Amino acid sequence: MSESPLAARPEDEADAGPQALAEALRAEHAAVYGYEFVGGAADGEGDRERARTTALDHKALRDELHALAVARGFDPPPAKNSYPLPRERDSGSLRAFAVGLEEAAARAYLWLAAAQDTELRVTGARNLQGATLRTLEWGGELDPLPGFDQG
Repeated sequence: MSESPLAARPEDEADAGPQALAEALRAEHAAVYGYEFVGGAADGEGDRERARTTALDHKALRDELHALAVARGFDPPPAKNSYPLPRERDSGSLRAFAVGLEEAAARAYLWLAAAQDTELRVTGARNLQGATLRTLEWGGELDPLPGFDQG
């Protein structure tokens, strides 16, 4: 059996956990902003309600990540004044925008899932799963695992 890549990592290598946590928090700030926009711009009541509910979910995730950063003694990144929004406001464009928000969150959580800190790893893995499920709910698709055909 081969040695784990994590076990082979030099002890003095810097932990990317704090940077990954900051990136996940930035993704959550953007998701809250984006879903609040979608909740106001969507034509269908179903999409409006889903966006409002998802915005609340992302607010809770943002607050959780903020608390984790403070507990670890570093300043969490603040939210920006604004974030990019879709030009088109039809339901397909808004759903695609929501998928993009979840994909950005998933990338950040994937990075966080590789942190040395166990609590951060668990948080990253749990929230990666949540972002994946929300991606599918908004009509996104899963990428195939490396080495598997899309067939």
